[in-house]
Amino acid sequence: MGKKWLFFDIGSTLIDEEFAYKDFIKRCVHQLQEIGIEVDEQKFYDKMLQFAKEGSDPITSAWNFFAPFDLERPMWSHAFETVYPGVVDMLATLTKTYSLGIIANQGLGLQGRLEGWKIRPYFELVIASSDVGMKKPNKEIFQYALTKAGISAKQAIYIGDRIDNDIIPAKKIGMRVIRVLQGFGQYAPENMQQTSDICIASILDLPAVLHGMTN
Repeated sequence: MGKKWLFFDIGSTLIDEEFAYKDFIKRCVHQLQEIGIEVDEQKFYDKMLQFAKEGSDPITSAWNFFAPFDLERPMWSHAFETVYPGVVDMLATLTKTYSLGIIANQGLGLQGRLEGWKIRPYFELVIASSDVGMKKPNKEIFQYALTKAGISAKQAIYIGDRIDNDIIPAKKIGMRVIRVLQGFGQYAPENMQQTSDICIASILDLPAVLHGMTN
């Protein structure tokens, strides 16, 4: 019998997006100010936080709140993303016991970014939305990954930070789910129909809770 599978989200799960968010907010505010909209970085951040607590996508919702409908939103930049401390060592340990994969909404070039973060060798399967033409919360991208791995949903655990994109669709197809309370996703309320199996405060808490789920 082969190893059990763990599938990961990327942003705010394995990768710290704090400075990427600050950069994004700065560019959003600059673009809005240029057309005369009165907003500063703190106000934009506060609105993102409000939407996150309501369970909405903070990026899309905050931009739509402030911007005219026809103003194009600045593109997300991956330049300021970094691996959470301890993740590389954690993955190196996990891969001895589990098969690791990624299911993530990511722009083109994820393979290269994984190489740059020194974590690509630990993943047997990398499914990025930009490469497969499907994106979360579409359940099909999860099913696609399971098919590629040759396993059923019950043989896999998904680890992610967002209720809407990660927890709900993964649970709907029968995967067990671990919610990581990091980034803006930590503020969203649980979905009472598709609740997380376990919540952890940090991705580094993962190995400890996995022992109880897989033994």
